[in-house]
Amino acid sequence: MKISRETIGYLFYWTIIFVVAGSMVAYGLGKPVQFQGFEKSANSNLSEGHQLMWSFYSYSLAYPIIIGVLEILGGIFLLLNRTRIFGCILLTIILSNIIIQDYIYDIKALNSAIYYQVLIFVILIFDYGKVKRVVQELFKTKERKRDLLLMLIAFVISILFKYIEAKI
Repeated sequence: MKISRETIGYLFYWTIIFVVAGSMVAYGLGKPVQFQGFEKSANSNLSEGHQLMWSFYSYSLAYPIIIGVLEILGGIFLLLNRTRIFGCILLTIILSNIIIQDYIYDIKALNSAIYYQVLIFVILIFDYGKVKRVVQELFKTKERKRDLLLMLIAFVISILFKYIEAKI
């Protein structure tokens, strides 16, 4: 049996998809219990930043659950051809937040988050044609006639809205 370059690429592509999707679903399912009881534990092996961040996450169950649901959705979206790019975008947003937090608060899981983000970039490279079409559509412009008087009125109204917002 002769193995072609396309076969190896296909195998590599789907392996990455399954690794990222499976991991994100598993992490998402674990979020509700991951931070429970942290405030009662006295783990002095953790850095001050690590303790601070985990205290923040354990304060409310809602925030980790929301992150978990988004991780699960992103993982599922990766598995479907129609939603794969959206899944990559969703997971990139979540992982970017996690990477920043892990870096700032000196969390040891930083390398894992970076690893999954790199794998998502590899998926996007494999789907370059689709990504290119999405980006072109996002930045497509239509010629519109601009009415400067209406734009000025809209600007004044927006200032009024901000003034009212500040008073509330």
